[in-house]
Amino acid sequence: MSADVTEAGPDAPTPPDPHEPVPHEPGRVRQVAEGIGTRLVAFARVRPVSLALALLLVVLALASGSLTHAPSERLRELVGAGLDPFEDRTSWLLVFGSVFFAGGPAQLVLAVVGVLVLVGAAERRMGPCRTVAAYLVTAVVATGVGVAVQALGQALGETWALEVAAESTLHPLTPALGTIMTASAFSGPLWRRRIRLVGFSFVFAFVLYDGHPSGLYALLGALVGLAFGVVLAGRPAERGWLRSSHHEVRRLASTIVAVTALGPVLTLLTRSPIGALSPLGMLFRDVLPGRSLSAACAAAGQGAPDRHAPPIGACARAAALAGIDTVPTVLLSLLPLAVLLVCAWYLRRGRRLALDVAVAVNGLLAVFAGLYYVVLPVTTDPVVDQPRHVVERGVLAVLAVAVPAAVAVGLFLLRRHFGIGAEGTRRPRFALVVVLSGVVLAVTFAVLAWLGRASFVPTIEPWTLLLDVPERFVPVGFVGLTRIGPVPDGGVVRAAFEWVGPLWWLVVLVGLVVGATRPGDVRPDAARAQVREIVHRGTPGTLSHMALWEGNRYWFTADGRAAVAYRVVAGIAVTTGEPLCPADRLPEVTREFARWCDDQGLTPVFYSVRGELSPLFADMGWSTLPVGEETVLHPATFAMTGKKWQDVRSSINRATKNGVRAEWTRYADLRPAVARQIGEISEQWVAEKNLPEMGFTLGGVDELRDPDVALMLALDEDDSVQAVTSWLPSWRDGEVVGWTLDFMRRRPDSMNGVMEFVIASSALAMKEQGVEFLSLSAAPLATSASSDGPASQTERVLTFLGRVLEPAYGFRTLLTFKKKFQPEFVPLVMAFPDPVQLPAIGTALGRAYLPDLSVGAVVRLVRTVV
Repeated sequence: MSADVTEAGPDAPTPPDPHEPVPHEPGRVRQVAEGIGTRLVAFARVRPVSLALALLLVVLALASGSLTHAPSERLRELVGAGLDPFEDRTSWLLVFGSVFFAGGPAQLVLAVVGVLVLVGAAERRMGPCRTVAAYLVTAVVATGVGVAVQALGQALGETWALEVAAESTLHPLTPALGTIMTASAFSGPLWRRRIRLVGFSFVFAFVLYDGHPSGLYALLGALVGLAFGVVLAGRPAERGWLRSSHHEVRRLASTIVAVTALGPVLTLLTRSPIGALSPLGMLFRDVLPGRSLSAACAAAGQGAPDRHAPPIGACARAAALAGIDTVPTVLLSLLPLAVLLVCAWYLRRGRRLALDVAVAVNGLLAVFAGLYYVVLPVTTDPVVDQPRHVVERGVLAVLAVAVPAAVAVGLFLLRRHFGIGAEGTRRPRFALVVVLSGVVLAVTFAVLAWLGRASFVPTIEPWTLLLDVPERFVPVGFVGLTRIGPVPDGGVVRAAFEWVGPLWWLVVLVGLVVGATRPGDVRPDAARAQVREIVHRGTPGTLSHMALWEGNRYWFTADGRAAVAYRVVAGIAVTTGEPLCPADRLPEVTREFARWCDDQGLTPVFYSVRGELSPLFADMGWSTLPVGEETVLHPATFAMTGKKWQDVRSSINRATKNGVRAEWTRYADLRPAVARQIGEISEQWVAEKNLPEMGFTLGGVDELRDPDVALMLALDEDDSVQAVTSWLPSWRDGEVVGWTLDFMRRRPDSMNGVMEFVIASSALAMKEQGVEFLSLSAAPLATSASSDGPASQTERVLTFLGRVLEPAYGFRTLLTFKKKFQPEFVPLVMAFPDPVQLPAIGTALGRAYLPDLSVGAVVRLVRTVV
């Protein structure tokens, strides 16, 4: 029946009267205002303490007249923290008011944001009562101890304490930092590590580069919060270091390098930085504000510097600083920091070249800091007076050396987590370019300087020139404040003097970007794109999509329409599943790859291939061993009927009652909050196991980002992720014909049976899609039944390993779980040419699954399984 003759029923809506006025919809501004109000009300319900504290800071700033400008001197004298203000005021209790006032509008904004974010996060973890206690305790103890430390330093004649004695410090961020550190004790292993490491990195940066009492109070607040959190949580402080996945280690290392690189910038934002490392940024300022060089010399009681006589004293320092206070000088100070920031960016992506450069730059900074802050001031520099307090200055020098040295050593020890590009040719090429460019620039400057030596003030000597060449590549913060060398008047010599250093650092920076962006020719993007095309055309195995993961190398047939994905470990080429080709080409491609490996001096091993291919390998004279069983379902006939499905049906009913729903999606389509939760669930799973994270045929969070990979999520009514699974596609002629389970994680406090619910929901979704099969993948070293015949010695060893590793990784428990879905079992085997090489093959497989296995990891593994 056509739509225009449809008869309206009794319940059909009445057409609107055209003469009746249409109700006015709320305006856009009103809707936005209502939305903001709703969010504020919700925020106030969940985080009332943090909101109240933020409002208190704003109200006090408004009442004191410091909302739009710096607070008055009277207010600083009344509530500011510091030794002299503490002694002068009538009531010592007023010093604790320093945490409720800001030193200006910028600090007020930072304080309000810090309270809302840091205290808000702490309140969510600890509750309002503990949050209030942590805020007050850290504020009172940090302020009191900080003033006491200043008093002790002044009594001992310590230079820093004498310099800052008269300062009145307002530090509203101290209790916020202390509160979040307290809350770290109530967080899981992942967030506990993140909060403490990142928090102390920023605090130490302020202490070392800024140097004012506010940094001391922040450090004390963080330490007090750390201890107070242990007391409140009622559990002993953890000893040792918790296990972290590659992804998390890369993020934390990237953060540390970024913080140490940005530390010198703090000297630009501080009116008078006095931290131990503040000299790194001192020459960004006008060293002689408002006065000419001759006026400075006159003020120092000296005449203008003679061209042929070395200037001395204050005039010498002024002359040298004025001579190098140029744009290239600024670039020479900024470029190493820019290189470190670029390293931090690529460390997050696991690039080995970025790690090499970060280690080298921090190592060089440590060496030069030791040379210019320790050796030269004591032995050769006649300008810098010998320090009155040798121990005190020695501590500062040690800090200047220790910070970059500690970063370099720490990164070197973590190098196994940064393997991308480790085997390519980019790193040797980068090193060659950097060394050659440095040599060419150094020789160029030396030749030009010697030919134009008469233009230097004073005239340069040969030995002085030799010492001056390395200084051209060093940031002037290390040179200008400790040793003064001759400076050329101008011309080509002056250009070379100023520009050889920045040019070399530019070469380093550009080379780093090029080399880290393209980590090498081992895993080129073009080869992976070609493999993706082959996979989309169709391959017989269910694990073919794993060939697209990072870490694989690729071999192609002559026509480029077939390939093998493999990894090389100690001369063993372990394939990632079966050859990538049509079924009728499997024998041909398998033999060609085996011959190519033999030509390359590699031992080929086909891993996790279907047992039905065993006759092919028998014809080649190879041996096979079972390595697991793949569990396969057929969605077309999927039905949860019968007693065997009782557990699965109960899980679905439980999910319905608890408001948990299933959502089929892709990673690119996730809301940011959901994606963040998936990462946190995975990292927490790794951290709490305290065992090495396996790779190779077991994917992680990075593999979820592939646009072809599908996700099935379990979400509650608040969109909190309860569980997540990832599904790898199998293709035929560009169409998906099956899905293979890979990533599987659940929140620790999720409902019982949530994984059964997710997998059953996935099977129902695939039934609607009309795909041919659903694979629950295989559990390594676990089989559903024993062989009828006698087991070989190697099979007995594999069975023993599966039983021993069960407490650590639960392979057999996983297989038992998959049996709930009544799957079809498909045996998977490993094929290899020579049984004598089984020990080496076993080692290669272990390194493929656990590439970063360390002695400590082995100890933890033994403790788990014994």
